Amino acid sequence: MAHQFLMNMMGLGESKEFNQELAQFPSEEKEILNNTFLQLSSGNKKIDRPTVENALKQLLPLPEVDVLAHRICDLMTGQISTNNTVTFEGYIHCAAVMINGMLEDKATQLIYMAKGRRGAATYEELFYFSTQIIRLAFQIIRKLPSFRSWDGNYMCSLEDDSINRLAAAIMNELKSTKMESFDNQAVCAWLSGSSLLNEFHGMLAGHIFHFPLTKGKSLIPLCRGIPAQVYPSWLSLSDILFINCALPHEFRSEWRLLFSSRIHGESFSSLMGNIIDKGPSVVFVKDFDGHIFGGFASTSWNIGPQFKGTKDNFIFSLAPEMALYNSTGFNDHYQYLNIQQQTFPNGMGMGGQLDYFAIWIDSEYGKGKCSPSCTTFNCPQLSGKPEFSIDMVEVWAVGPEPTDDESETRPSILDVDVEGTAMLRMLNRGPVSEGMRDNPTSADPEEKELYVSSISN
Repeated sequence: MAHQFLMNMMGLGESKEFNQELAQFPSEEKEILNNTFLQLSSGNKKIDRPTVENALKQLLPLPEVDVLAHRICDLMTGQISTNNTVTFEGYIHCAAVMINGMLEDKATQLIYMAKGRRGAATYEELFYFSTQIIRLAFQIIRKLPSFRSWDGNYMCSLEDDSINRLAAAIMNELKSTKMESFDNQAVCAWLSGSSLLNEFHGMLAGHIFHFPLTKGKSLIPLCRGIPAQVYPSWLSLSDILFINCALPHEFRSEWRLLFSSRIHGESFSSLMGNIIDKGPSVVFVKDFDGHIFGGFASTSWNIGPQFKGTKDNFIFSLAPEMALYNSTGFNDHYQYLNIQQQTFPNGMGMGGQLDYFAIWIDSEYGKGKCSPSCTTFNCPQLSGKPEFSIDMVEVWAVGPEPTDDESETRPSILDVDVEGTAMLRMLNRGPVSEGMRDNPTSADPEEKELYVSSISN
């Protein structure tokens, strides 16, 4: 029936533009569009406007959904709110622009959805619209298998704050222009420069027209290394999405927990023992002022007085606001890890100069520093105070695991730092780090994870 309906519609003298727009969709998407329109119209060539609005309200359980549903209906009727019916041609035109359209046309639609009129939208209107599409994206992402590998209950408990921080981060490019309102050209540039905004807009469009989820699948990585029901990460969904989207594409599909101060203990030896030779990683630090920050290390952490890493390294802030700081090219001081030296700093650093790092975790665990400026990444002071006390640290490996040959090139820190291990044992912390060695009796990864968890408890 749907196929016959399409053939009839295409044969009734619709415009050339309509036929071109319909041809943009592959056959399976055409079938979905036809079936959805048929269902809403009860087999007719038009749909009553209230029917469309009610259907949109069911699809979009968001704050002020009545307003958003009304504006989307306007887009389907040519932005004529007094038109009481939606035609198949108008329905296809709205879908074609929202999903396959040029950036200029998408920007026009976005402004209308945010404001309800043509022309330009204010920062506040675009910010609120951003929070709406982020909320919808979160609802869609929660249904993905990769989301279930994290602890969704904890993430949802932080949602309001994290959504506002993420929306503000997405809006940063617009905010920097210091304009009072933003026209089509400004919003078009915004769309072209924000990958997250494009992902969320695509998820909104696909959801409205009942397409299978393609956008958003790579936004949240699969979580490995911790049983979420035993220990939830303290990162919010916004934190994970923001950082994952900034990583090189080959590192976005999976994160593996290497170190958590909650699980492995407040021990610098344990930190090193779990991150050395593990490939690219992301470091997260939280201080007691509530600031959350960190960096992406594009190469494995290794002990030595030399800086490592590449221009792909970056620094970030997550709270009180989200921001990314890419390498400037001024120097190559990307990442540093050293211990048991008299002439070099002992600890873990990213960016800056020796003793003036953008981020520094001292080998005397619990102490940290953030410089007020950094030439490597051109970032401001990330911590609440220049010298801060560490609340929590997490390190996640990203991308493929290193091969056995790569991981066996250096001895474990548990074997190298004999004095440090003995001292930690005296402080009743040593067994935590030693417990992170693989369970020699099991080759099953999940059993190893549970073994780690049981020892840490």
